[in-house]
Amino acid sequence: MNRNQTAKNNENNNKKSDTMASLVWTSILFLLYFELALVFILVVPVPRKIRNFIAKEIAKFNIGERLVRPVLYLGILLGMALVESYWSHQRILDRISEESSDGVYSRQHDRSFHAQDRERKFKSERNMYLAGFSLTLLFVIGRITRLMQESVELEEETERVEQFVTDSKEAETKQAPDKKKD
Repeated sequence: MNRNQTAKNNENNNKKSDTMASLVWTSILFLLYFELALVFILVVPVPRKIRNFIAKEIAKFNIGERLVRPVLYLGILLGMALVESYWSHQRILDRISEESSDGVYSRQHDRSFHAQDRERKFKSERNMYLAGFSLTLLFVIGRITRLMQESVELEEETERVEQFVTDSKEAETKQAPDKKKD
């Protein structure tokens, strides 16, 4: 009876950990969807005035500065998820190579355990891709927003220089007739 209770407790713990892992990877999947949508929005060509307006509004509310810490934590968590999925994948590959090097197989063992190993290997590879792409897109989004902000700043600087040049030319033309009179 005690063994049955222990087995049931282990089974319940495995179900809870599987559910938790599924929730984590599902949330990473939705984060990836959100990041893909955001990158698409950021790279879609829009008129310069609209793009500059958006970049100015983002700069005005200091959204970038407010999001530094959460994005940093998110990057750390994604990095940890990537490492965890890599280690999980490596353990599965080690177990498969260890079993294949022993040479002890039975038909039933091949059908049941190797199917589970293939499934676990597939899931760990999928998780590596999810975490890796999410982490990469996090960097891409940061770079795109910085480039947009730099573009707006450079365009504003260009406008100021052009205004300065036209003002100085106007001042020069006004001074030129005054010099002729002298």
